[in-house]
Amino acid sequence: MKTAKCPDCDSELSVSEEVMQGEILSCPCCGLELEIVTVNGGTVEVKELVLEGEDWGE
Repeated sequence: MKTAKCPDCDSELSVSEEVMQGEILSCPCCGLELEIVTVNGGTVEVKELVLEGEDWGE
């Protein structure tokens, strides 16, 4: 099992061995949506998921 740390609440997250860069998961403690940035051995780096909307020229 790999581990990651939530950037918001600092909880340790257990992540599947098959996790891949770009996957999305949510923190079970605070509910923050996280994106997998890098996978290095037994650790996984995550960042807050930011959904960019269309600005339609406004």
